[in-house]
Amino acid sequence: MPTIFGASIHNFAYSIIFVVIIAALGIIPVNIRVAAKNMQGFMVSVVGLLTMVGMGVDFDLAELVSAMSPANLLIALMVVAGAIVGSALAGRLVGFYPIDSAVTAGLCMANRGGSGDIAVLGAANRLELISYAQLSSRVGGGIVLIIASFFFSFFL
Repeated sequence: MPTIFGASIHNFAYSIIFVVIIAALGIIPVNIRVAAKNMQGFMVSVVGLLTMVGMGVDFDLAELVSAMSPANLLIALMVVAGAIVGSALAGRLVGFYPIDSAVTAGLCMANRGGSGDIAVLGAANRLELISYAQLSSRVGGGIVLIIASFFFSFFL
């Protein structure tokens, strides 16, 4: 893929950019979008619970306890509080429900990706918002990759 202003951008970031452009232009036919929505609903209803059980079985509690220093807890608390408040206020400004925007845009941005999205939305009883959470995770991840690409290209 081409470099942008001398920075080599990660391929995942390019794929996110292309998908957002294709979705914004409405190139994907309606029947394919409906099929994707139905598949997403099936996966959330059937596979969501199994994924959460699998995450719980594989979870290493000792690793979590070893990472709980006062500084780490304060940083995590501030990131989550900022993500919740900022997303809720921004969502309210554009006419979204503040709780839904705080959960999908805020908390799903500050978690561990797709499995974290399922855990957050499952705990909030809002699994039907998984497509918005995935958008937040993917576009946010793409933005971070682009920023990191510039940073690593010019400073390291």
